[in-house]
Amino acid sequence: MKKISFITLCFMLSLNAHALDYTVDNWRFKLDADGMVGSLQPKDDKNEFIYDWDVKAQAFYRFNNTQRIGAVYSLDADCVEDDEYIHDAFILLEDRSVGRAEIGLTHSIARKMGLGLPDVGYLRINDKSLLYKKLELKRVLISDTTAVSGHEALRLNLATTQTDYGQYGLSVAGGGDDYDYAVDGALKIKQSDGKLKAAYSLALSYMDKPHGYEENSYSPSVYADWRGQIALGVNLQYNSWIWGTSVRMIYDENPTYKTADGLVAGTGLSYDLLQYSVSFSYLFSDTNVWEHRDKLTNEKMSGDYLHTFLTSFRYKYTENTSLFVSGGLTDAIPFFAVGIKSGF
Repeated sequence: MKKISFITLCFMLSLNAHALDYTVDNWRFKLDADGMVGSLQPKDDKNEFIYDWDVKAQAFYRFNNTQRIGAVYSLDADCVEDDEYIHDAFILLEDRSVGRAEIGLTHSIARKMGLGLPDVGYLRINDKSLLYKKLELKRVLISDTTAVSGHEALRLNLATTQTDYGQYGLSVAGGGDDYDYAVDGALKIKQSDGKLKAAYSLALSYMDKPHGYEENSYSPSVYADWRGQIALGVNLQYNSWIWGTSVRMIYDENPTYKTADGLVAGTGLSYDLLQYSVSFSYLFSDTNVWEHRDKLTNEKMSGDYLHTFLTSFRYKYTENTSLFVSGGLTDAIPFFAVGIKSGF
């Protein structure tokens, strides 16, 4: 039995501001920003102020109608809270008939091409979840169903252009403080003909000698000989219905300290009707499913599991402004969120 259960009430304001989109000759400059503020109210405790934001600056030079070179820099609240001041900082070269190359600090192509779950709320269940971070569950969990290998190491991403045969991607990273090197591969297939539209994703990831790698602020640091991941995603759309399901499995070879591998699986359904949207999502996380044992005592290292249920409702007030309500349950903690998201 939990000694304390929490009721969360989040009043959220999200602003999506296209502060700058300027084109001169062959140059284009863009500045995008998102921000959210609110409050978190645990039972029998004071309100906790919460916020979330990100900023992205982009510059492109177009050689012709199909080729361009550019640079991207982004920063978000999560990075700043972890004393990091770069989320993305990379240069890119793109040819629409061939593909795209990125080099710098950014997420792997496996994460960028992965398919998450349908959700019309704004609690970021397909990313570093604000929900889990603010509830402080005090347990190990895997919250993201797409393959992740960090964004702090120098990385080269290569991705082909999407064709009828699919889109392929490859990433190579190294030179960071969290692991020796990482290699990721991804495949995405889209079928857009007819009323039933489908998308499928497959991602594989190998990380050599993680030594202090921390996937989320609520996950323990990983120390192991190597880490392997596989992530699968399916997304089907029929008229206004969207159904998605995805699973991610992680294996750490000879982990030390607290285990952080295992699996996370989820499924979700959303429906749009005129200006209204509703979604239902479920996530299950389980750690140490491979039954690692302590090297000194030969005892099984502890694992943990977590169920999360989430439903969201969104009303599109104008083209750029939406109102939403989200609620759900995780770890016997009910939560409720309401807010507004607008852009200009």
